[in-house]
Amino acid sequence: MAEPDFEAQLTRLYNEAPSFPDAELFAAQVGASLDRGWAMRRVLIGGAGVVAGLIAAFQIVTTRFSAELQTLSHNGTRDLNADVDMAMSKLTQITSTPASVEALWLAAGLALLALGFAVTRMMEDF
Repeated sequence: MAEPDFEAQLTRLYNEAPSFPDAELFAAQVGASLDRGWAMRRVLIGGAGVVAGLIAAFQIVTTRFSAELQTLSHNGTRDLNADVDMAMSKLTQITSTPASVEALWLAAGLALLALGFAVTRMMEDF
């Protein structure tokens, strides 16, 4: 069993924070780091997100519509209205499958979520 004097001394030592000669400087540096704006970090992360979103959208569009675009460009001598009608029918066929509709809803939902995060972040700054 520990001695009561030793326990009292340990309790006193843990209750009293040691004083360091540079305590005020350290507290000021930590406070400055916490108060510093993170604008550059937000811009970089947001830019990376936009670039990644554009790449993802480009990949989705090219994989879904590359065959249709090749067919349209191959038959380029036909009437423009017929090409537009054919493209719209292909788009309707592609979006009529449940997986395509889910992908479109997912992309729209993620875009709205990102917009919501951006708006709340801007509101916190002002």
